[in-house]
Amino acid sequence: MFGCGNRDSINRNVHFSRAARRFAQDAKMLRCRAAVHVENKDDVMFWRNVLKHFRPGDKFHFISGSRNEYGHETSGVTQCLKYFNFLNPEFFICIDSDYRYLLCEQKMDVRHFVIQTYTYSFENHHCFAGGLHDVCCRVTHLNNTVFDFSVFLKRFSNILYELFIWHLYFQNADPVRFSQSEFASYIGLTNSRAYPLVCDNAARALDELRHRVEWKVEYFGRRYPHANLEVVKQKYLKLGLNPDNVYLFVRGHNLYDMIFLVCKEVCKAILRNEKRSRKITREMVSELYRSRNNLDVQLRQNIKYGAYLPIQKMEEDIYCLLGRN
Repeated sequence: MFGCGNRDSINRNVHFSRAARRFAQDAKMLRCRAAVHVENKDDVMFWRNVLKHFRPGDKFHFISGSRNEYGHETSGVTQCLKYFNFLNPEFFICIDSDYRYLLCEQKMDVRHFVIQTYTYSFENHHCFAGGLHDVCCRVTHLNNTVFDFSVFLKRFSNILYELFIWHLYFQNADPVRFSQSEFASYIGLTNSRAYPLVCDNAARALDELRHRVEWKVEYFGRRYPHANLEVVKQKYLKLGLNPDNVYLFVRGHNLYDMIFLVCKEVCKAILRNEKRSRKITREMVSELYRSRNNLDVQLRQNIKYGAYLPIQKMEEDIYCLLGRN
């Protein structure tokens, strides 16, 4: 049995070694700087834009899925990491960090030809607070005077901070006690006609979230009185996590859905205000709505290079691996 298992391991290594060489050769034939394996098709646009920004003179051959050791076409981070032992400057991987960065997973770094988001996923970068005002302005072609995204996401992060620290504590101690899916249920806000999300900069929705979070934090405090969270906080502070930027490190898909909803409501409020503020004809109103840009397209263009720690760390990694122009 041992010999059979050893042969399987050798066969897997041969499979992924050959595939890695083939990807690098394909990139050369296409006159690309390197082949880049990403998690899924949705990731390609983000990584293409990032690499183009920092290396505008280079082209890259992107692979969003490949065959596993059983011959099945497969995608995802697990598939990317199967090439780990066969990466080099001509074939590397770009992946979401998930919690790998915060949990200090070994060898997940540029020295091993892994470029990561440093946020939970690439979606968190699109939700960076400093660019969301401009997103709504581009969508509506009007100035946003109804919502302050920086204040909103700072308060949102401060509300979640203690609970997120508990979540990271359990990720190390006992992940089942407070799972990722359970924590992700807190990354969402209530929106209704009676209490619009954008009213008073989402104050009511954030207060509802705060009550839910405080109940859970108090429960953990009673249940686990000996947990030393100050040590945990200091550990993650050194990695860049603080009460104001928790939103960059929570599950990106959930965050993106929430930010998309907020932006949508903000854009609608901007247009309503514009209609109220001046005398305009029906034709002018129709043109106002026809001229809106696609929100999802604009949101996925929201990348503020150099503006915050995770994007700065990505920049350092890309220059470390590929050099500066």
